[in-house]
Amino acid sequence: MVSAPPFDGQSIMHHLIPAPEVLVPPINFALVVPGIYRSGHPNKKNFGFLKQLKLKGVMYLVGKDEYRKDSREFVHAQGIELHRFDLSDDSTLYTSDGRAELDTALAIILDSSNYPLLIHDDMGKSTCSFVCALIRRLQRWSLTGIYAEGDMFAGPAGGAEGHGVGEAGKEFIAMYESSQAPISSIYRPQWLVRGP
Repeated sequence: MVSAPPFDGQSIMHHLIPAPEVLVPPINFALVVPGIYRSGHPNKKNFGFLKQLKLKGVMYLVGKDEYRKDSREFVHAQGIELHRFDLSDDSTLYTSDGRAELDTALAIILDSSNYPLLIHDDMGKSTCSFVCALIRRLQRWSLTGIYAEGDMFAGPAGGAEGHGVGEAGKEFIAMYESSQAPISSIYRPQWLVRGP
């Protein structure tokens, strides 16, 4: 009689079926509109999750410093286009250079050929909330709803966390008109509200 090899404490199934990868979204991750996501800065533990999104682009909204090495290597390896803009200072939006930078960023966001697109700042809070607020203006959300959504992610600017959209940003959002938006005529997003 042939005897079975001694049991080594591991299940046979463990050898046959690989454990599924645990997918971890970046901090403050959310769907903004079909094709656009928002979050804080992704890190290595988020890359498996981001692969599932099949991103065409990643837009980083803060600073001109070099993009984090692990994230830069990830977007390069995945063939994802990296867009860099510094929209972190609300007061620069009222300058011609600041407005030009914002319009360039919005032209990418409002062109559906760039989707799926992830927009992010470091924590997915103030700058990301500001850009998402402009998207909501284009969808004709009320200012109350826009500010409430921003506070949900960032907290009020004067609150305990102090990372919300500042007064200059809120004023800019309130005055922003859809006629100012650089909307692609060929790749107009389906979620964009038509009309005046």
